[in-house]
Amino acid sequence: MKMKNKVLMMIITAFLFVLHVSGCSMSGEVQAAEDEILLKIQLDVREDIGLLVIDCDIDGTKTSGGISSIDKTMLKRDELLYWTLSQEDYGNPGETVDLTLRFKVITEYCDPNYENIYPEELTMPLEEISWTADFGKNYDITITGDHDSGYQAVLNPSD
Repeated sequence: MKMKNKVLMMIITAFLFVLHVSGCSMSGEVQAAEDEILLKIQLDVREDIGLLVIDCDIDGTKTSGGISSIDKTMLKRDELLYWTLSQEDYGNPGETVDLTLRFKVITEYCDPNYENIYPEELTMPLEEISWTADFGKNYDITITGDHDSGYQAVLNPSD
């Protein structure tokens, strides 16, 4: 069941990425469905990165996935990424949940794998961020930093 959830999350992410790249969003602004949390992750880093690994914990249910370029190129240092969390994937919890995210920047491109295990010398873990989140809402996160000084993830205040 865990593998099915991971595959589903990767398919959703790839679909959103393709929509983003092709400019097919309806109003130019992507919105979360009622049963989703949409993370809009803005990279603001010094250099391009290989992959972004995302470990999620919603009310004690944990998943792991990641974002990479479909064409095996590096993620651009100023790219806007989308990641959705579906209520169904987490056992249909309530509308409001405790959400913890742990990001890892993989500094060079590596082929993605289901275990999210990458060479230690290329893996840069970030401090976790936690908040009370609501399904049906978007949350903006900014990742800053560089390979030498490390990376940071910040949840931006909502409007």
